[in-house]
Amino acid sequence: MENTEYYDGYRSLFLSLKEIIKETEQQAILEENEFFNKNINFFVKSYLITLCTYLESYLTEVATWHCDTINRRLKAACLPHNFLLWRVKKDVKDKELKYIDADLKVEKSEVSDSLSGNPYKTIKAFSYLGVNLLNSAEFNANKDVVNAVVVKRNNIIHHNDNANDISLTDVSGYVDLFVSYMAAIDNMVCGK
Repeated sequence: MENTEYYDGYRSLFLSLKEIIKETEQQAILEENEFFNKNINFFVKSYLITLCTYLESYLTEVATWHCDTINRRLKAACLPHNFLLWRVKKDVKDKELKYIDADLKVEKSEVSDSLSGNPYKTIKAFSYLGVNLLNSAEFNANKDVVNAVVVKRNNIIHHNDNANDISLTDVSGYVDLFVSYMAAIDNMVCGK
């Protein structure tokens, strides 16, 4: 199954982040590099935040792409706006009537507002797009760890969590897990 361009692009970003983490680990191991040793916790927190930011950006991009795909199909069907309004709303006001084909363009900001790195919000947002992420074994296998990482990121940002319980090796492992999680989402979206 082919992936979206967004999967490929964000996968590259994740793998670049993993290389940066690896280089930071190597620098921290060198005893003469006091800067890295003194600031290792800062690097861990920064990389964890970056990891979640990449995920949220990917989710917004792929969900927006899917909305655009759905809307193109709707427009190609040349369905009357008024018919859809009548079937969905039932009590239609005269001022709502438009004698045009339906066009349900969704703005990226609307998509972004309903999405989050939190898998449970992601499940709900994608369900509005006709994608049941819970039908993916790979998504289900990774969602709890992704949720824990997102909660940790939120605690770092909003509660000044020092993240002493996470190492660079942990963050590097999260990169692989996030790529698998992202692939599961992409596969479900592309399967539509």
